[in-house]
Amino acid sequence: MSKKSKNIFTIEGDGITISHPEWDFVAFATIRDDYLEEIQSVTWSKKGNYLYNEKLGGYLHLYIMRKWYGDEMCEQMKSNGYVVDHMDNNGRNCYIENLCFLAEDENKAKGLTVDKMSKEKTHIALSMFKDFSTDLKQITIVFNYPAVAKISTLDSPAVIELAYLLYDCEYEMVINDARTILLDYMKRNVFEPEKLHNVDYHIEGTYRKPYSKKTYDEYIKSGRSVCFFVKKAPMLGWNLKEPKNFFHLRRVE
Repeated sequence: MSKKSKNIFTIEGDGITISHPEWDFVAFATIRDDYLEEIQSVTWSKKGNYLYNEKLGGYLHLYIMRKWYGDEMCEQMKSNGYVVDHMDNNGRNCYIENLCFLAEDENKAKGLTVDKMSKEKTHIALSMFKDFSTDLKQITIVFNYPAVAKISTLDSPAVIELAYLLYDCEYEMVINDARTILLDYMKRNVFEPEKLHNVDYHIEGTYRKPYSKKTYDEYIKSGRSVCFFVKKAPMLGWNLKEPKNFFHLRRVE
C-alpha cells in the first residue's frame, strides 16, 4: 500500500476492497498485477455514489473499464453515446463482471424501471451478471414469496422459487427480460419463462398452489425470523458447451 493514499486496501483473490476511516461503506474492484500498485497509489474519494480520483482519470468504474477493454474502445463507446452501467445498481461495485456498456437512454430507462423495481427484496431478489471471459450474461432470481408457474407443459399447479437464466445476446435484451420478469411478478405474481430470451436455464420450484401473499407479509411484519435472499450469486463457469436445461419441481409430501 502506498503511504500517500489515505484509503485502506484489502486484497482477496482477484478483488480489492477500498475503504476509508470516515466512510460507512466499502467499495470493490477487480484487480490484475499490471495495475495493482497503481490503484493503491492514490486516494480515492467519494463523489456521489461513486469513487473518484482525478490523477487516474476520474471515476473508479471508468478506470476499471479502461484497464479491461482498452482506452480506444472506451473512447469509441463514449463517442457513440454509451455509458458504463453498474448491473446491480451499486455504484461502488466495480468488479468487471458488474460493469457493462449501455446506451445512455437505456441506462436512464433501467434506472427508472428495473433498478427501481428490484430495489425492494422482500418478495423477489433479481440480479444481473456478466461473465467477462465468455461474454455471456445471467439473471439470477430468488422468489422469496414464490411465483405462480405459468408454463405450457404443466398439468398441475406449481410455484417457482429459484431461477438462473443464461443469455447470449445484447445487454439491452437482458434488461428487457428483467423488466418483464419483475412486471409479471409484481402485477400478476407469475413467472413465465417461455416468453424470455435466455439460451439456457436452471429453474426450481414445487408442485402446489400458492399460499396467501397477505399471510406471508403478515408473518414478516410479526417480527418472526424469516430467511429471505437479497441477492443470489451467479453460476460460475456456465457456458454453451455444457447446457443445463434443468427444470425441477418438488412434490410436497
